[in-house]
Amino acid sequence: MLESFGKYIDDAWDSLASVKLTIVIFAMLLLLSIPGTVVMQYNISTIDPGIQYNFDFWNFGDKLQLFTAYHSFWYVGLIVLLSLNLIACSVNRWPQMWKYANAKAVFWSPEIFARQDEKLFHQWNSKLSGEDFRKKADAYFKSKRIRSIVLKDEPRDFQLFWQAGRWSRIANYVVHTSLLIVFSGAIISSLWGFEGATNIPEGESISTFTVFKEGKHSGLRKVTGGAITERQLGHKLWARNFNVDFYKNFPGRPKSFESDLEVVDRDGKSLQRKKIVVNDPLNFLDSGVYIYQASYGRLGDFQIDLRILDKKNPSAGREYFSTNLESPFTSQQWGVELIALRATPDIQNLGPGVQFQEVKADQLIGKPFWVLQNYPQHDFLDRKSPYTIFLDNVDEKFYTGLQIGYDPGAPIYWFGAFGMIVGTMWALFITHRKYHLYYERGVVYFAGANHRIPIGFEKTVKNMAEEMKAWG
Repeated sequence: MLESFGKYIDDAWDSLASVKLTIVIFAMLLLLSIPGTVVMQYNISTIDPGIQYNFDFWNFGDKLQLFTAYHSFWYVGLIVLLSLNLIACSVNRWPQMWKYANAKAVFWSPEIFARQDEKLFHQWNSKLSGEDFRKKADAYFKSKRIRSIVLKDEPRDFQLFWQAGRWSRIANYVVHTSLLIVFSGAIISSLWGFEGATNIPEGESISTFTVFKEGKHSGLRKVTGGAITERQLGHKLWARNFNVDFYKNFPGRPKSFESDLEVVDRDGKSLQRKKIVVNDPLNFLDSGVYIYQASYGRLGDFQIDLRILDKKNPSAGREYFSTNLESPFTSQQWGVELIALRATPDIQNLGPGVQFQEVKADQLIGKPFWVLQNYPQHDFLDRKSPYTIFLDNVDEKFYTGLQIGYDPGAPIYWFGAFGMIVGTMWALFITHRKYHLYYERGVVYFAGANHRIPIGFEKTVKNMAEEMKAWG
């Protein structure tokens, strides 16, 4: 009974360590990645997939987790199976790789030299005595920082062995281990991390945001009575100011934009403040939750600061106002109500401009007129009125688009990614190279060997042989 059970365990282990299983897993990952491409995902859209598809398909897809394909039980299960397959393959091959890396050098007879690849084997006669050739060899090895092993040591007959890059035999284990580290980091992020976004009008605040991707253990609190994807931020986040700089030759193309963000508690006490730009986020109260500058948009409103002056005596009669579009304000001195209808940051390359309309008893008086900030004489001379308007500031209002994310596994899988690069480069460009040098009564045998032939190895062996031939 125990023997049969042990046989089943061995068979299962051999199947788990099979390269064929690796190929099948990769094929299934490729096939099952299709839903993540063609079916709308929760983590990349604020639109509920249930709105986009009919109920039957939505119900079917929700049970199979098609709308969270890369976090579904079947996708994660395949990643776990791939990890186990990788571990099993590595464990099975480790003893052999370790043996190759730590194999002891053995004495080679001339017959063994003769069986080596002819491109990597060189033989010649030397005029030097064994003692002189040995001195030359020792000096040669010292200049190249080569540590040799003596396999035979006699006055007229000696053999030396040296090697390089023997630990490249296990470089693939660095890659495998790093890949497992990447998987573990991704699992940590999927369980404890989250990703979301919010838009904040300039000068306003928010305390909630929309979540796109949320781990089961993220700890985010839902908003009572809010949307299903709305979560609490914990503190108020103010967009104190927003600035966007446009290219002069392309007024509609942003050159740079930044948000002045401030975190305040319930009592209005400032906890943190920072100006953020693209790729320079705010670390929310140093919690590892990063708030990134992602986008911006126009609110269709302007902050307008202006003065109303008496044309005949500008220094004596003046009034100051601060208003927004479609917000009436009244000049007590002239008994007129004005409303800003439209505004633009640039009107025909003449700078900011605002279109006003006089209103009295909810009736429009006269025609709308434009006032230009950089050319106040336009209103002063063109419009027949006892007063004129000077624009001090025309500031277009924007909202700032922020991305909010917490990725606790990032340091882990970045470390794993670095290890994969190092391991891959190590495995590709460094190989285990062995060299045997045998001096037997004036005859020199020299051969090189490695576990895979890299480009240039034949030339390396040839050059070393030519240098030693030159000794005489």
